[in-house]
Amino acid sequence: MSEHIDLIQPVVTKDAAGFATTGDEVIASVRAYMEVQHASGAWVNRAAYTKADLLFRIRAIPGIKITEAMQISSAHGRYVIDAVEYLGRYVEILAHRTEAEGAL
Repeated sequence: MSEHIDLIQPVVTKDAAGFATTGDEVIASVRAYMEVQHASGAWVNRAAYTKADLLFRIRAIPGIKITEAMQISSAHGRYVIDAVEYLGRYVEILAHRTEAEGAL
């Protein structure tokens, strides 16, 4: 399924009094292929080492290095990046959804 996503870098800023606040910096807005976890052989192997339940595949962006410190935002929610793998012109990102505690 094709999805529009934002790659987000959390940024910590301090005010004049020294209090830190966390904000978001959008690094890139791209189109991505999104695959939800299912019982295929590839997902069985991935499940052994991560709690990721989504795979995003995007084209590599020259000059931008995607890391696990970033997050993904889409129309369906916000996701924490668990693993990043560069495959030539493409980048595969394994991620899981973040939800507030007590959310239904």
